[in-house]
Order: sequence, then structure tokens, then C-alpha cells
Amino acid sequence: MSGMANLEELDRRLAEKWISGIWRIPAGARPGDPKTKIQPHLWKWADIHDALLQAKDQIKPERGQAERRTIRLVNPGAKDTEMTSHTLLFAFQLIQPGEVAPPHRHTMSAIRFILQGKGAYTNVDSQKMVMEDGDLILTPRWAWHEHAHEGAEPMIWIDGLDVPFIQSLQVISFEPFPGERMPLSEPRYDTSAYGLARPVTGDNDKPNPPLHYRWKDIYPALKKLAEGEPNAYDGYAMEYVNPLTGGPTLPTLSCGIQLLKPGQRTQSHRHTSTVLYHAFRGRGTTVIGGQEFKWEQGDNFVVPLWHWHEHANTAASEDAILFSMNDAPVLKPFGLYREEAGQPQMGL
Repeated sequence: MSGMANLEELDRRLAEKWISGIWRIPAGARPGDPKTKIQPHLWKWADIHDALLQAKDQIKPERGQAERRTIRLVNPGAKDTEMTSHTLLFAFQLIQPGEVAPPHRHTMSAIRFILQGKGAYTNVDSQKMVMEDGDLILTPRWAWHEHAHEGAEPMIWIDGLDVPFIQSLQVISFEPFPGERMPLSEPRYDTSAYGLARPVTGDNDKPNPPLHYRWKDIYPALKKLAEGEPNAYDGYAMEYVNPLTGGPTLPTLSCGIQLLKPGQRTQSHRHTSTVLYHAFRGRGTTVIGGQEFKWEQGDNFVVPLWHWHEHANTAASEDAILFSMNDAPVLKPFGLYREEAGQPQMGL
């Protein structure tokens, strides 16, 4: 019997006992650089908005049914999971006047970035937070939450979640609230005060993290930052942090907001984190892996891990503002986050 036949016979005998030799790993299966199935992709706002309108009268947020009128952004490289990346999901939710999205909780962490409409609010652990354009509202893992609309026009916002990451760990849990509606209580904190102070708690108390970052506070800070020197790779960029810990927005994901002045272009870099972007204001071009993606207000795109990328504001007189969400908090505690600077990919 030849050596190859002997090896095949050995592999067969081992497989019968649910054992496998490491020699079965094919050559090249452990690359020098990180690889991902996630592809650079751009989703146009017109398509997203049209999908929400089509679902507006056909889907009702009801307990035990759809619960949320939400559409997901599916990456061409993640068709099997219908997720936006291997760790993160961007989805868009529409709620009609008078509706209540039933209360529940889950092991996935979530963010809401408000895009349009007035009169709706999110109730997270009995804290009522009225939604306004540009606000960021957090739903930490296993926090009870519901959405209700007391206004007169449809509300639309981004739902950002760590679903695929939690799914990969096989720790997804979901629980409906025992009642029809959640109670409301007095606010336990004021986000605007957290930059300078934090509440004193007992030894056994868990600090209440800020859950509502208001655009009316964030935008002036962003404009003030734009009076100085920009970050070479992200323009005038800010990260939403938990001021109680100084850490990321949530343990598994971090959110950011960045401004590019008219004609401004960033330098090229790459990192092991994946970033989902939403064009909140203005228009521009992002080059990802040598491919140009032209975006305008409402559009969304993904920069997969270890892809060279750079941004440019192509407008002559209007600022461009990008909201983003990334998975760096998952990587950094294990020393898996790294970043490299590169050469410009093409003239924009």
C-alpha cells in the first residue's frame, strides 16, 4: 500500500472515532494577512426607504409576530446569514403614529441612530427617551425595551446590533416582557452631565450607563472639533464613549461620528475591525480596496476588516457627516486589533 493510501486509511480510521489530524489542514489555509468573506458594498437610501414603505402597511409590530417593522442590510458575502458583516448588523426600522413595538429583551446589544420623524420614544428599563434626528440611543444586552409613537408622522431610525457575533458564540436568548407595556419611571441620569461627573453608587449598585446621546449636544462638539487639526484617516472624528468607564459605547461595539469639510480627503489605512457607515449629511466618495463607492445622504456602506480605505467629501460647500459602528471592542481585549497606514489608492 502506498504512503498516500496509508494516510487516507489512517484518516478514515480516525474519522470513525471523531478524531482528525492537523495535517488535513490544506496548504494556504492559514494566510499571512486576515481574510474575510465580507465584501465592500454600498446600500442606497432610495432602496432602503422604498423597502420600508412597501412594508409599512403589510407588517404590523405585534407580540409573537414580526414585533418590529425592520429591514436588514445583507452583505453579498453573508447571504447565508443575511447579516451586514460577520459581527455586526445594520437594520432600519419604521414605526407608525399610535403604534407600540412590543417590549422584550435579548442578549444582543443594540443602538438606535435616529434619522427622521418626531414624536416617538424608546423605553429602556423604564427610561423614556424621546427620539430626535441625530440622537444615539443605547439598548444594552438583556435590557427591557419597547418603542412607542405619540406623534403624527412615521419615524425611521437605524438599528445597529451585534447579532452575528452573539450568534457565533451561541448565547442568543430572547424573552418577551411579562406585561403588555413597560412602566415609566423618573430619569436616573442626565447624559449632558456625564462628561464632568458621575453618580455615587453603593458597593452593590451597578452604575447606570448613559443611554441617550443627543444630537443637540454632539453636533456643537463636532463643529468645535472641526476648528482644529483633523485625524489623518478619519477627518474630524469623535467616538461615543461610556463616561462611567471611559470605554467603548457598548462592550461589543463602538459608535462614532465624523465630519469632513468640503473637498477634504483622508489618508489611506486599514485595520482588523469592520466598520459600518451611514451618510448622515452631505455626499462624498470612499475608496475601499481600490474600488470607489460614491455616497450621498442616507446611503450606507461597509468597510470589511483589513481593507485599505480612505474618504473624501466631494461637495464644494457642504460638510459631510458619517455615523459609524465598529467591532473594535471585541478585538482589543484580546490584542487582536491592529492598524496600518498606507498609500493613497487613487486620485479622488
